[in-house]
Amino acid sequence: MIKLEKEIISSSQLNFLVIGFVTGGLVTVPYSTQIINQDNWLAVIIGFILSLPMVLIYIWLAQKFPQNNLLEIHDLVYGPLIGKLISAAYIVFIFNLLIYNLVYVGDFLLTYLLPETPMWIVLLMFTFVCAWAVRLGLEVIARVNPLFVVITLFITFSTMTLLIPEMDFSNLIPLFDTPMLDFIQGVHIMITIPYLEIVIFLFFLPSVNNKKQIKHSILFGFCFGSLFLLLPIIRNTTVLGSLVGILTSPSYESIRLIDIGNYLTRLEVLYAITLIIMLFIKSSLFYYVTVLGIAQLLRLRSYLPLVVPLGIIGICLSLIVHESSLLNIDTTVDVWPFFALPFEVFLPILTLLLAKVRKLPKHT
Repeated sequence: MIKLEKEIISSSQLNFLVIGFVTGGLVTVPYSTQIINQDNWLAVIIGFILSLPMVLIYIWLAQKFPQNNLLEIHDLVYGPLIGKLISAAYIVFIFNLLIYNLVYVGDFLLTYLLPETPMWIVLLMFTFVCAWAVRLGLEVIARVNPLFVVITLFITFSTMTLLIPEMDFSNLIPLFDTPMLDFIQGVHIMITIPYLEIVIFLFFLPSVNNKKQIKHSILFGFCFGSLFLLLPIIRNTTVLGSLVGILTSPSYESIRLIDIGNYLTRLEVLYAITLIIMLFIKSSLFYYVTVLGIAQLLRLRSYLPLVVPLGIIGICLSLIVHESSLLNIDTTVDVWPFFALPFEVFLPILTLLLAKVRKLPKHT
């Protein structure tokens, strides 16, 4: 397989990328909240615990093939034909993740900030920025991401502090107040959507300069990012109570309540900015991995010619998905968690087992 242009990122940049990526999952949390309401904070904790073994499997796979990305690992483990078919399926899966993230951005902006703006304009502007970042490369995305993460964490802490007078921690109980099947569904959504989407990092872990630090960087970033996914959910639940299950964006609505002496108000705009920034990082990584994967499958020497065409296709498909908003919600809640399982759970486990059985990689 032809090697594309080599990009290098540090282990600390990887750390921040994981934090930003996991934190960006906050926009999808309302999908599980609609099912399990005030128990969602428990689903976040249990989902995190159940996701950790799979994250370790991703790390072991990366450590076993330190110089190969996931597409190359598939070729080595399954052979060129089956390996490329599996890799093509992964690329379709990740491209779908990009499309749904574009829809999340568009829906949020149209609902709260730009209600009179056509959806295609919003998607065009956001996709243009993502495409620009992807053309600049992984190194640039990884370089600017720490600043975005720090800003996001600062705003999260600040808003939680300012909302302490509005918090009622009795809203967190009774525990497990939802039917067991609904709770399991909520946990399943948390595992497959915010957490195990981290599987895409297997596409560019060979770019990390210090391979020995990969395990520490991913685990620390995953744990830290999960904490900052949990804190806003606790904030929203304690502030909004049962309303948290019926609001489109509980974080936006809870921060809207901040009013310090009629001077410190309208801070929800800051939340909107940070959410868009985190979705920009997340979408850019999906975008980058998709064009990188297609370029490798087509044996191109560069992914750059694919960036604009893929962006146009992504916008068109996002508009189609947006037109069926109710179907989009049903798909995210009922279908997507099962569609994601082979790519996030079954195939990585099978790949690692086959690699161990075949004693790969074979060192000469």
